[in-house]
Amino acid sequence: MATISFNPLLCTRCGICTKVCPVGLILPEGEDGMPFMPDAMDGSCVKCGACESFCPTGAISPIFSTTHSLVSAPIIQDIDPGKLGSYMRMRRSIRNYKDELVDKKIIENILGIVRYAPSGINKQPVHWLVIHDPAEVRKIASLVIDWMREFSESEQEHPMKPVMLSMISAYEMGADPICRGAPHLAIAHAPDDGMSYTDCIIALSWFELAVPAFGIGACWGGFLKVAATSYQPLVDELGLPEGHIMQHAMMFGYPEHKVHNIPGREPARITWK
Repeated sequence: MATISFNPLLCTRCGICTKVCPVGLILPEGEDGMPFMPDAMDGSCVKCGACESFCPTGAISPIFSTTHSLVSAPIIQDIDPGKLGSYMRMRRSIRNYKDELVDKKIIENILGIVRYAPSGINKQPVHWLVIHDPAEVRKIASLVIDWMREFSESEQEHPMKPVMLSMISAYEMGADPICRGAPHLAIAHAPDDGMSYTDCIIALSWFELAVPAFGIGACWGGFLKVAATSYQPLVDELGLPEGHIMQHAMMFGYPEHKVHNIPGREPARITWK
């Protein structure tokens, strides 16, 4: 079954599509010199959209179910490197949040951007569980603390064990060292196939980088991720689809404080050859 079509009235036979196809499926010697994809190769198409993206005349269209991003403004070909660099360097892990909730429509808009994050052979394995109810976030945080209590009392060795004990103590004194008082959680989950972890990490990295543009801050939920790999009460509470696991998680919400300065970092460690 064909996956893409070529409009002969728009195609200029420039050959760009044959060069950008990552799998090399598009050939240039079709009818009237038009590019074409042999029927035998349709099953190898990963539906990445490279040909559609780089076609300068819009002559290529997908023939499969897909959801296009609605972009009201023209595609930005260039962005000022200084502004981009400042925006990216201003990224901070946010650990203090306002009580204000983020509207679900805003979260949907963010994830509408994040779905364009790259994934291996365009498998797009990432699914999202968004914990929007702050009470549910607090419940999940308490389950992580329960896991820490159980782990700290066991004979298992772990370099973070002393940290866990201090976090348990902080929690018992009324603090939230797990979700930091964030009102929401974004959990990236996918099949436990050993392949989807990287795609989920990339998607969450996009999420973290995108949210400041919406006035939102985020922070990685490392202990939540570790607890969700083994603590069954937490696994049950999340209720992910069968065969799926939490690949990683991020807390998010409106920051209580603004970022005013960019702290230093070690120079880039580069080896040239």
